[in-house]
Formats: sequence, structure tokens, C-alpha cells
Amino acid sequence: MISLVKKAIRSQRQKAPTTPPIELQETQPETTNKQPQCIHRDASEPSTEPCSTCISDKKAATKYRWKIILGLVAPYALQALDSTIIASALPWIAGDFGEISQLNWIVSSFNLTSAAFIPFWAQMADVFGRNASLNAAVIFMLIGSALCTGAPTNAFPVLLLGRGFQGLAAAGLNVVVRTILADKVSLQENAKNWAIFALVGGVSYAVGPVIGGYLTNADWRWCFAINLPIAVLALVIIFFLLRKELLGPQPIPELKETAETGRRTKFVARLKTVDVGGQLLFIFGFGLIILAMTWGGATYPWGSAAVIVPLVLGVICACAFLYWEYLLAPGNTVAEKLPWQRAMIPWDLISNRDIGLLFYCECATGMGMYAVLYFCNIYFIAVRGYEPDKAGVQLLYFVPGLGAGVYICSFMCNRWPRMTFPCVFLGTLVEAIGIGLLGWAIWAEKLGTIFGMMALVGCGSGLRFMASPLHGIGLFKNLRASVIGLMAVAVPFGGTIGLTIMSTVFNNTSGIDSSSGDFTKVQSSSPSSELKGQAIHDAKMGVVWAFVAITPLVALAFPFAACLGNVKLGQGPPSSEGPTDIVVQGSYLLKLLRGQEKFGVEKAEYRPESSHGTGLPKSTGSGEHVTRPLRGDQQV
Repeated sequence: MISLVKKAIRSQRQKAPTTPPIELQETQPETTNKQPQCIHRDASEPSTEPCSTCISDKKAATKYRWKIILGLVAPYALQALDSTIIASALPWIAGDFGEISQLNWIVSSFNLTSAAFIPFWAQMADVFGRNASLNAAVIFMLIGSALCTGAPTNAFPVLLLGRGFQGLAAAGLNVVVRTILADKVSLQENAKNWAIFALVGGVSYAVGPVIGGYLTNADWRWCFAINLPIAVLALVIIFFLLRKELLGPQPIPELKETAETGRRTKFVARLKTVDVGGQLLFIFGFGLIILAMTWGGATYPWGSAAVIVPLVLGVICACAFLYWEYLLAPGNTVAEKLPWQRAMIPWDLISNRDIGLLFYCECATGMGMYAVLYFCNIYFIAVRGYEPDKAGVQLLYFVPGLGAGVYICSFMCNRWPRMTFPCVFLGTLVEAIGIGLLGWAIWAEKLGTIFGMMALVGCGSGLRFMASPLHGIGLFKNLRASVIGLMAVAVPFGGTIGLTIMSTVFNNTSGIDSSSGDFTKVQSSSPSSELKGQAIHDAKMGVVWAFVAITPLVALAFPFAACLGNVKLGQGPPSSEGPTDIVVQGSYLLKLLRGQEKFGVEKAEYRPESSHGTGLPKSTGSGEHVTRPLRGDQQV
């Protein structure tokens, strides 16, 4: 009897269909060991052999990646190094020129141009191509470094002019290199490339004062002369290694150009599309605001006309810039009268909620990073009594934390959970904790804790270096240069605001003028040990209160980050649509807590992208998600 039942069951199994019911097909996992079907084969002819075309494409992508890395690492490190290399040399430079009272201008002339011209380079990279813009930036670096190196000691304005050119070049290298890294790759591949450059940039920021301190022992002019051979080498590498790889002028919809039109319009026609009005308003507005913050409390009293006038004019120009970009939006007044004009920063980008939140988070990154690199240096020199070169070495404790943050961000964007939100959210929290505890550690004079908190601030900065631009590019993939430019502006802008606040607090609480730059005088301020001890204590409390003043502004980025949406990076084999990325609108954290979202990347089906040319996400039925392809070989 049992044998008959077994035979009946066996016969029923043989007759049963091999295809599972329709309702189960979507949930059952794939059990086959065959290679994923690629776009180069007919779907009706499955094969277990790897596709030769896919293998060659992968090799070509790897070759391109290493070309980009080897060709761009030197110029990118150069612009980061120039930001901090003279920190240890400032008193000696100003002393040789006899301009100790104007010492802060050596830094300010660089910061003004390096921040104000970032959007300018973003538009140049699109209008005239990556290769031309990159070469122009390196040439400006050569000119600026040569002027600074050869400036006679009776010609202080020549030094400032050279620093201005260096800042202009640093802005170009910063934006154009980041834009090139985002070209022709998916968001996930961009994350891998940018992880390397984020680490290179962070290390260059940190080792700048160390290198500058050692070079100053020989001659401070070497701080500028070191750029000359590096810049020449960069030009040679760009010409032979990258010239054919870099994208040329991008299609301008205002000239009725598309990716399929091939030949671009003539130089004069493309030049007319440059947003000259927006460029001038931004440069003057941003520059005047930075100028007022640089002068306030250091060179002139905050209530003086020299501070109030540029501050008010700067705010007016900044508001006028925003209104001008609004008028250039499609359908508005200026756009109808000047249809060929292309907005420097499109209004859709400026008015986007997530972009505004990201901008402040990046400002907080600049505040935290500049606070460590400048005011920890003051602490080690004025309070601990270290020589400038030894004080610069202590700043290297910032680097391991930065490297850890970049590595964690790279893992979270590339491996798990392949999202941008966690990195930005955790980065704001970690940096705020680090800055707050750093002020306490300096007050308690716990040297080990100071080093640990410096590393923690570095970790918070590293977590956001890559994730913030990726998030913005995920929202506006066809406005890569503008997104990168806006994010790049935020770091020095936030750093300048932070340093202004900290310097004012330090000057008022310590009785020491931070603009003098020579903090070694604190240790030799008085032959009396009691008076010397009081001067050192005042300097310490000045640094402590400076960190206390900046902590709320850095911490404010945490609730801002909690309101961000999310970009989930697609992953998978090559297909006609490419890896699919998912954009979550609204507060991702709130949706996660309500159970409306799951943590991690879900498999998403392809939906066609909007055709309006800006790459803006369009809402689906729920108004929350947008799914779109971002091909690894895509060129605009």
C-alpha cells in the first residue's frame, strides 16, 4: 500500500509544471548558477560563459579610472596644500615685508578668490570643456606661485596679487577635478573615485602647516616655489594622459544643442551664454561678505564703516544674485528676453530643499575643519609652547580620523547600505561631538583627549566629503558641475564664518590679537613667571571659549541632516538602462521611523527619465520616490 502511494506522489511530481505560480515568481530567489544576461547577447540564447565585450568594457573602465586618478591627484593635492601651507610661515612672511599689521591679508586674498570664483569655474567647465578649464586653472597656479616666489620685499601688493591668482587657480582645480571624477561614471563608481581624492585632499589640508613649517626654516619662499615643478608636471600629465579622455564643451539647451548634435557652436556663440550678470553679482556679493568678516574685529572694529559698508553691500549683491538667477529660470522675464543666457546656478538647484540643507551641512564641515587646523595650532604654540613646526606636526592627528571617515563613507556608499543619507547624518553628529569635547579637553588640558577629539572631528568631516556631493548629483545628474561648485563654495564659506566668530571671541577673552599670527610671544610676554602664567591661562581660555562659540553652529547641522531625503545607489550588471538609483524625497529619517521606508537598497524597476534636460527628479504616484538610470558610459 505504501509503495502504491509513493508511486502516485512521484507521478504527480513528474506531471507538475516546473514554473512556479505567478504570485510566487516575484518573491522566489534566483537559484540558477548561470552568468547574468548582458546587453550584448540575445536573451533567447543564455550562456554560462562570460561575455567578451563585458570583459573588455570592464578593462577599459579600469584603465580610464587609473588614468583619471594618476592625472588629477597632483593638481588636486596642490590646491588643498596651498590653503594651509603658509599657516606656519605667516609671521616670517609679514615680517620680511614689514606688514605685520596686514598679515591676515596674505590668507584673505587667497580665501576671497578661492571661494568667490568656484561657481565661475563650474560654468566654464560646461561651456568650454573640462580639458581647457583644467589647463587654465593650472596655468593660473603657475602665475600666482611665480609672483609670490619672486615678490620683492618692498612690494607687498605683488605678493597679494600672487595669492589672489593662487586662490583663483585653487577654485578651478577644486571644481573641475571633482566634475571630471563624476563624468562618464555611475554614482557608485563616482563614490569609489571620490573616496581617493577626498583622502588626498584631507591629508593635504592637514600636512600643509607641517610642510610649511619645515620649508620656512630654509626660506618661506619655498612655500610658494614648491608649486612650480608640481604645476609643470601636472600640465605635462594632462596633455599626454588625459587630453583625449576629458569631455569637451557640454551641450547647451539655450543654443538648441543636445548630446546627439555632435559639433558644438562657435566660441563666440558659447561665450554669449555665460551668465555674466550672475557671475559679477556672486563675486562681488560673496567677496564683500568675506571681506567684512575678515576685517571685523581684527583690522577694524565691528561697528566701523569699514566693516558695515562691505557687509551690507555684500548682502544686497547676494540677494540680487538670487533674484537674477530666478529671473533666468525658464518662463521668467530675463529668460524670455535673453533666451541664450544660461544661469550660473539654475534656480531649480537653488530652490531645492535638499540642496539647501546640504549646503549648510557642508558649511558646518568647513567650520569644524578650519577650527581644528587653525585654533589647535594656536593652542599648541601659545599654551603648550611648541615651535611652529612641532605644532604643525600635532595637527597630523586629524588625518587618521579623516581617513577613517572617508573609508567608512566609501564602504557605506559602495557596499552597504549604498545610500548617502547615513554618511551625512552620522558625519554631522560625530563632528559636533568632537568639536564640543575638544573645547572641554583643551580646558582640562588632557592632551590625549585633545588628539582623540581632533581625530573624531576629522572622521566627521571625512564622512561627508564624498556623500554630500553624491547626494546632490543624484538629484541633479545633468547639473553635475553646478552641484559640485555649490558644495565646494560651502566649505570655505563656512570655514570663514567660523574663523571670524572664533577670532572675535578669542581676541575679546584672551586680550591677544589673533591677526598678528605670532603666538610665540605669549611664552615670552613677561619675565615674571606669575604674569607669564596669567598670559598663558588667558590664551588657553580664549581658545576654549572660541570652541564653545562655534559648537552650536556645528551642532545645528545635525537636525538639518535629519530632514534630508536620500539617494540609494543602484548596483547590478550592465544593462541598457544601467544601474538604477532611487531618490527619496522628503525626510528619509521620518519615513524610516514611520515604517514607510526600509533601510537599504531595494531592487527597483526602470522608469524613463524626464526629458526637460536638467536631470531634475520627477515625482511618481506617491510623490516620494524617483527611480532613474545613470549609465556608467553616459556622456552629456
